[in-house]
Amino acid sequence: MRNETNSDGKKKILFVTNTMGRAGAEKCLQALLELLDPEKYDLSVYSIINRGELYDDMPEYVHILNKKPCNKSVLDNAGLWATARQILWSLLKKFSFITYIPYFCRVLAHQIKTKHLDFSKLFWMLLARNAKRFNEEYDLAVAFIEGAATYYVSKYVKARKKAAYVHIDYLAAGYLPKLDKPYYDRMDNIFCVSDCVRQVFLTAYPEYESKTFFFHNMVPRDRILRLAKEGEGFNDDFDGLRILTVGRLHYQKAYDLAIPALAELRRRGHNVRWYVIGEGAEEDNLRALIKENGVEDSFILMGCFANPYPYIAGCDIYSQASRFEGWCIALAESLVLARPVLASRCAGNEEQVTDGKTGVLIDLSTENIVDGMEKLINSPELRAEFTKNLSGVALDFKKDLKMLYALTE
Repeated sequence: MRNETNSDGKKKILFVTNTMGRAGAEKCLQALLELLDPEKYDLSVYSIINRGELYDDMPEYVHILNKKPCNKSVLDNAGLWATARQILWSLLKKFSFITYIPYFCRVLAHQIKTKHLDFSKLFWMLLARNAKRFNEEYDLAVAFIEGAATYYVSKYVKARKKAAYVHIDYLAAGYLPKLDKPYYDRMDNIFCVSDCVRQVFLTAYPEYESKTFFFHNMVPRDRILRLAKEGEGFNDDFDGLRILTVGRLHYQKAYDLAIPALAELRRRGHNVRWYVIGEGAEEDNLRALIKENGVEDSFILMGCFANPYPYIAGCDIYSQASRFEGWCIALAESLVLARPVLASRCAGNEEQVTDGKTGVLIDLSTENIVDGMEKLINSPELRAEFTKNLSGVALDFKKDLKMLYALTE
């Protein structure tokens, strides 16, 4: 085994993620890397799927281990096809599909039983098995997200210490504890990004209580405020109230409930538009639902933007009415920008939003979205109060960073 430090005295840390798209967890990884001292730590990043815009945003001192990084979207059609090709190649490599069938069937049966079908989770283990191997031994290897990154770090990376992050409601997201347990067993620490996420995770794995900790997602407040003043925001000359959601087009985000909610708000005479920044596999289904509800001119799928912050700063109401979350980065960014919020009661959201003080929390349904939005739409004074309560909120991540540093000692 090599010495604990390199010849230049730096500790080596490897971060592994599933993709390099500009989603919440990946943006938190970027923020965390920006807080780590490159004079003390030799920092590397590897992405299981070699694709995503966030490659362009990595600090210069971070080593990207992927060969020929692709900085294109993971979620557009080209990105989805690229992922499909990688899955197919992994299935055919050394006839992997033969040994993979039992795992695939168990996960699929679990998803059908829990009525939570998510094709990505069917293949995370396969992609981890066939990802690139490195001979380097690290002082710390970090799986920064669930699924493939966790399986890969746990089994295929050499490191003195290993850690895994959990960003979501683990059970609601459809993971299968019996199959994942051997991989979490190998982790020295498990970091959950909210207390709710930690409690749910410990429901699945009570035996991990002593090594499972609450670790805040890193939110770069100063950068968000700076970028909100750069670039262009809304320019459609709309004179009503703007509702905004930032998030991938996925079942998790419950757009299928938001679309009829907006249609009802319009029927009640409210001059509002709902904008969505994001892309994903559900786009065609959502466009059909938008047409079905007759809101083509008022429920706007905008696609993705490298800098969404001028839009967040320019909206009247920010909505995060999701089926489940962990600790939502887009919601945190809206709070940094002091936007009045409507959010669903789920893990993470309830820790980020104080009902009646910084936003409105609802039990998720179309009817409750309508009622919650009407409360905000009809009361400019309430929206102003929420904005005032959010202004100037400080963020401190020193305790969280100490937990990470301790693993390199």
